[in-house]
Amino acid sequence: MKRFFGLVMTMVLLTAPLGASAAADGPFEPGVCGCEQFRIPALYTLADGSVLASADLRWDHGQDSPQNIDTALARLDGDAWTCAAVNRFDDYADGVGSKQSASFIDSALLQAADGTVFLLTEAYPSGVGIMNTAQGTGCLTVDGRPRIALAAKGTQDDTYYIDDFTDGFAPICQNGTPTEYSVDAEYRIYRSGALLTMPQRGADEAPTGVEIAQTVFYADAAFCVAAKPFLWLRSSADGGRSWSAPQILNGMLLRESDYFLGVCPGRGCAVTVNGVERLIFTVYHSNAGGNEFAMTIWSEDGGATWQRGEAVRHAPMLGKTSESQIVALPDGTLRMFSRNKSNYVAYCDSTDGGVTWTKAQPDPGLCGTKNCMVSFLDAGREIDGKRVILGSMGGSVSARADGVVRVGLLGADNRIDWVSTYHVNDGFFAYSCLTCLPDGGFGLLYEDAPAQISYLTLDLRPDGTLTARGGDIDFNKQPTFAERLRIFFSGLWLRLRAVFV
Repeated sequence: MKRFFGLVMTMVLLTAPLGASAAADGPFEPGVCGCEQFRIPALYTLADGSVLASADLRWDHGQDSPQNIDTALARLDGDAWTCAAVNRFDDYADGVGSKQSASFIDSALLQAADGTVFLLTEAYPSGVGIMNTAQGTGCLTVDGRPRIALAAKGTQDDTYYIDDFTDGFAPICQNGTPTEYSVDAEYRIYRSGALLTMPQRGADEAPTGVEIAQTVFYADAAFCVAAKPFLWLRSSADGGRSWSAPQILNGMLLRESDYFLGVCPGRGCAVTVNGVERLIFTVYHSNAGGNEFAMTIWSEDGGATWQRGEAVRHAPMLGKTSESQIVALPDGTLRMFSRNKSNYVAYCDSTDGGVTWTKAQPDPGLCGTKNCMVSFLDAGREIDGKRVILGSMGGSVSARADGVVRVGLLGADNRIDWVSTYHVNDGFFAYSCLTCLPDGGFGLLYEDAPAQISYLTLDLRPDGTLTARGGDIDFNKQPTFAERLRIFFSGLWLRLRAVFV
């Protein structure tokens, strides 16, 4: 009976809205899902015209992991966004910040040709974030196959592991022998078939009086996973209204040398390679020195198994390539645009479906970003026979500020000329995500204040400029002569530097 109760609760948590419809002007207004602060927007239009958005529920803080963070998924139904928590840890109460909490952070969306929607995030155990992850995969190899490793509470004995799932449950084993413990599909822990619970914590670490199910991501549980990010993939067969149990991808993708492998938030893509659909997410990893390199993970069997591509090499001035987004060009080339340490967005190309990449270089027409995530999109239309590419980013090189959407025209040589700039705002501008809307416009989700997300709808004019809907002031402007000179000489300097550095 308790096992049955656990499975029922899984379906309730994954399908029930948490309070909420948000105003049509934004999916993540303060108060939605009972949360006041949001970060890391993702935005995706499905084949049937539905629009999905995801973001981090940051509760009462704007901090990255380790912290109390969950994943929100919003769907635009008619004139309103309906929001629910798709990924949720309960070791700390909603609205309570704590660096001892388990967390979900950074989400990306994509849809396969059969309509299946995928949501990829990172899941961290209690007290763990990118700055204190352990080296390795988080798995043990048993009979030649990777298994999620566990340590018993209060010990460093990580000889326990989760075996195969059968009918929604998997035994916890040690040295090949099943113990009296097991987990369900949401990684909640059972002993002899009984669901184990623990006290939830609240403000100042005090118990809230609520008993919650133990999971292997909680430090106070009977078993806990390693101090790693776990790539946590869910799928939906009904357009994001309900979601599957999670699939953890670490055993397929991480290597023993890895300290970190994390999601590039925003949008994944589905392309055809040698007649087969390939589902692609961008990720990035760090080496022992802490340097970050972008790459892809991909699946050619509908998301059942995943492979990992090669790390992107980069020009020395870039310093790194981390959070990245891909645009599929008409000739089949994939172009990756990447966050880095220079004052320009970096780009590189792949002609083998994202397995290998050219050396990343700065784009002289994309000055700005201040070491921040960017979003790029095939606009799905042409001007003067040239494909339109859109890119959203911060326009400042001194701060995360001055949001812009650049309009580019793709030439026959796959060179993009950035012909106009729409100025979204003056002041704070950080992460953002673009999507094509079914009515021909474009949606933009963007952070316009710390831990706040706004929504803007744009239209493309025949002359290649953008305008906002809803009577907003039109900040659109063409580059001035001085700006064009700066771009020209900047590009010349970058090309000379690439030759001699």
